[in-house]
Parts: sequence; C-alpha cells; structure tokens
Amino acid sequence: ERVSLPGEFEGEKLVAEPLTEREAAFAADFPGTIERFRAGKQVVILRWSDRATHRVHSAATCLAASGWSVEPLQAERRSSGDWSRFRAAKGGETLLVREQIRAADGTTIADVPSWFWSAFLGQTKGPWLVMTVVARSAAMD
Repeated sequence: ERVSLPGEFEGEKLVAEPLTEREAAFAADFPGTIERFRAGKQVVILRWSDRATHRVHSAATCLAASGWSVEPLQAERRSSGDWSRFRAAKGGETLLVREQIRAADGTTIADVPSWFWSAFLGQTKGPWLVMTVVARSAAMD
C-alpha cells in the first residue's frame, strides 16, 4: 500500500496532468509509479517505490544531465517536514525545486542519498513517496 495524499497540496487542489515524454520514458523502468499534478502554479511530481533503488534519484541529477545548471539552496523546514532545495537554470528559464521523501509511517527525509541508505539498511520502512515540487517563480526563496 502506498503513502496516500489528500486531494490538495499546500492548500491548492491537485489536478492530474499527463507525464511528459521524458517522465514517461523514465517511468517505464521505474520500480513503482509516477504521477504528475499541478497545484496552483507549482508542478508536483509524485514517485512511489516500495524498495530502496538507485532509480530514485534527485531531480537535480536529471536536470543537470539535461543541460541545466543546478545550484543547491539551503534546506527548508515546513510543517510537512524537511525539504531539500535547489535552483536550476537553462536558456533564461529558472526553476525552484524542492524534494522530500515520506515513509509510510510519516517520517520525512529531505535528501535522496540519506533516504537510500536508511531504506537499504532497513532504518525506514516503505512504501515511500518521493515528492518533487517545481515552481517557476522566486516564491520559494
């Protein structure tokens, strides 16, 4: 059973969107499910996995491999737990991205490497929900 989410995210209704072509190609080999939503002006990508896998990696890795310059930002603590954050820029476009992994028991982990090792060593139990939130404005700063 996967971690459930309400029909909204941070006060905005979650509206399902189709995966992009790149996301769909990645999802074909992903050991879990991937869904994409819009929540107001943000894009929310949800990945569920029931095992520790290197197929779960930070969006920073994907964006850097696609030619984006990536700048880490200070982690952020919210009522929903800790989030890792980074800025990605390419061709005049800037994305502000934050990520969090949530375990079935509600525990949150802010970064993918920490999640992988805690999951691999059995220190956290799945299934896990990896949330990637993308905004095109400075509202996340």
